[in-house]
Amino acid sequence: MFRILAVLVFVCFAGGALAESAAPKAAGDPAARAYTEKVAAGLAAKLPGKFTVVEDFRIRRTEPGGGELLMSTANHYSDYKANPANIDKIVDAAVAAIRESKLEGPHKLDAERIVPVIKDRAWLEEYRRAVNVDRTSTVDVLHEDYNDQLVVVYAEDTDNRTRYLAAAENACNCSNLRARAVANLARLLPKVETKTIGPISVLTAGGDYEASLLLFDDIWRSGEIKVNGEIVAAVPTKDMLMVTGSKDRKGVKALRELAVKFFAESRYSISQNLFVYRDGRFVKYGRN
Repeated sequence: MFRILAVLVFVCFAGGALAESAAPKAAGDPAARAYTEKVAAGLAAKLPGKFTVVEDFRIRRTEPGGGELLMSTANHYSDYKANPANIDKIVDAAVAAIRESKLEGPHKLDAERIVPVIKDRAWLEEYRRAVNVDRTSTVDVLHEDYNDQLVVVYAEDTDNRTRYLAAAENACNCSNLRARAVANLARLLPKVETKTIGPISVLTAGGDYEASLLLFDDIWRSGEIKVNGEIVAAVPTKDMLMVTGSKDRKGVKALRELAVKFFAESRYSISQNLFVYRDGRFVKYGRN
């Protein structure tokens, strides 16, 4: 939150041209493979089966009985880079998550923990490729379209992980899954807070599901979000939601630059596009 606000101050009051100077996504990081290999080795020491590094941040677990699980290690990489001694805690967290998976035995879906996660279409295609590695059948994640850029992916939020639901899972037999999932998330999240600097406001709610606040119609219809014109939002990463007004030219310019910057820098990027709230949902805003 403090990092976001520091950049907001710079953009709003110093006029920085961030779109042109945004850092590219990290690539070719030699520490990433070493980190992934350490996690795989740690898992192999604590769990049965074979753990194979597929690529940076991606490990395949092959069960003695033949079952497979493809897992990502990206979530804790920043913790590792900050202090490599965290590797044991990272491995323990991964072990706890695996033990909750179906490969460790029957899993009963908790309908009260189903939550909506905003993703972009590129993520959806990447996920499909990942989970269908070396499989003859097609596995998909439970999702639905939100707009032409974004999708709503459904997951079970547990103490140790966020587990994306398979499309084949019977997700609580809800007639309106999105409404149920949004209500669940509203109950699970801390109070949504708003901080405004200049023409831009930042909404925060715990650091994991900020982008999903796009689905909270009560926020956008309440009138509590004060902007000049229509509400224009950016969700460059999963933990970042910024808004301004469509009639605020400086605000839109700053929001666009911030969206490009944070999208480029984050490992959990969603979209560098801007979205405007119209007729009960956010749609792509103008020229992005």
